Amino acid sequence: MRLIHLIWIGALLTTAACQQAQKSDDHAGHADHAQSSETAAAGPVAKKEQEILAVHDSLMAEMSDLMRLKKAVSAKAAAPAANGQGTEISRRLGEADDAMMTWMNQYNGDTLGKLDQTKALDYLSDQQNKVNQVRDQMRRSMADANAYLGKQP
Repeated sequence: MRLIHLIWIGALLTTAACQQAQKSDDHAGHADHAQSSETAAAGPVAKKEQEILAVHDSLMAEMSDLMRLKKAVSAKAAAPAANGQGTEISRRLGEADDAMMTWMNQYNGDTLGKLDQTKALDYLSDQQNKVNQVRDQMRRSMADANAYLGKQP
């Protein structure tokens, strides 16, 4: 139970840090408008990064639901009549949570400004694939959990 609370606190802190970083990026973006040549070059990169961060933000909004489902599935799986399916679903929910944390830790948007546009876009395409995989993993495990619990998503 303490582990779930620590994970939950970590997720909240990560969300707050991401929101603060986004606000900082937004303020930095206003200063960049004065340098139109840099803005033109960074345009596709910035747009791609915004798309990735939008997926990230939507997933962070779902993290509390994921943790709530994990708790409910684990409780149902601990019942004497449980058949083991709940344990598997709970494990997959945990893996989805871990995948999100791993993606956030390895994402390095700070280096985009140091890369040429082609390399930056290649990096972002790879990151978009990764975050989309995390999204799909989270949503599949949450749908399975809802079905196991007999709930509509």
